Amino acid sequence: MRIIGLSEVLPGEPVTNRDMAERFGLHEKWLERMTGNRSRYFCEPDGAGDAPKNTGDLATAAGERALAAAGADPASIDFLILTTGSPDHLMPSTANLVADRLGMNDLPTFQLTSGCAGALQGLFTARAMLLSGLRRGLVIGADSVVKLWPADRDIQKISSAELANFALFGDGAGAAVVEAGEEGPGLLVEHLFLRTVGKGRKPAQVVRWYGADGAPMITTAGGKEIREPMGEEDYKAIAEHVPGLAATVLDELVAATGWPLAEVEHVLTPQLNGSMSEQIRQSLGVSEEQNVSVVAETGNNGNALPFIQLFRAQQRITGADDRVFVATIESSKWVISGLALRNSAVSDVR
Repeated sequence: MRIIGLSEVLPGEPVTNRDMAERFGLHEKWLERMTGNRSRYFCEPDGAGDAPKNTGDLATAAGERALAAAGADPASIDFLILTTGSPDHLMPSTANLVADRLGMNDLPTFQLTSGCAGALQGLFTARAMLLSGLRRGLVIGADSVVKLWPADRDIQKISSAELANFALFGDGAGAAVVEAGEEGPGLLVEHLFLRTVGKGRKPAQVVRWYGADGAPMITTAGGKEIREPMGEEDYKAIAEHVPGLAATVLDELVAATGWPLAEVEHVLTPQLNGSMSEQIRQSLGVSEEQNVSVVAETGNNGNALPFIQLFRAQQRITGADDRVFVATIESSKWVISGLALRNSAVSDVR
């Protein structure tokens, strides 16, 4: 399998820590110290014009750009995969809406509910589709955090922990056009694996869905009655387990390819936030020159983030045989995934 076109989509203008402080009453220096993120991007659900308003809008734009980068007509696509943790609806599938907007019909579509490992989960599924005899597919990763906000946007209803999440996360999308075979320009998949390692381990990330009655009332440790939050993170568990799991992924990629880590030109480490990602980079022994890190600029945009990293890595490739390692860790129920790529020829992937 080869990746022959990549894209990234970030909605609107970057929202800086100063913007967050002014809009939500947060402290700029606290945000920078806690997250290491300098900016993030948000959809504007009530915005005018063609600006992205939700996950489907982001995914459609990413798909269009990836197709253009690959020089591929929508009619040439044999299947579409969308990975997301924030679909626009439970039904209809956002993947089907995106396919329709892209002018695609009469093809298999898949919507995979996933988190940080979603991009590689989508590529893993795409490889199986190509091995079944199909020739070309489109894999999109997209997320928007707007669904975590109270419907009336009243920040007084949001706990400080939830506000910190909004500083950490952001909206975005990325996509890849994939093709069967090893001949031709693009990024050749040399190794790809995906597996759960979460047996018996408590999830470190939870995002809830509620029915028509909305979130139930719960009592906090301080005795206060509040609505149950849509999402929560166990940052201590993430900080404890992700570095070791990332090392496991890179060790497996090295063993499978025979490429010493120090000689791989581009290494995409797990992107959690700016601070933690830098700590992980150092713990793995990945040099600053090798590292492809975007989260401090883009925010953690979930399923989109590995595609955005890949898009940025592609812009840095200068050699016909440049190599890429990708490691992703999903802490929701502990999924590890790894990808090894080699530039099979100098190509113009945008």
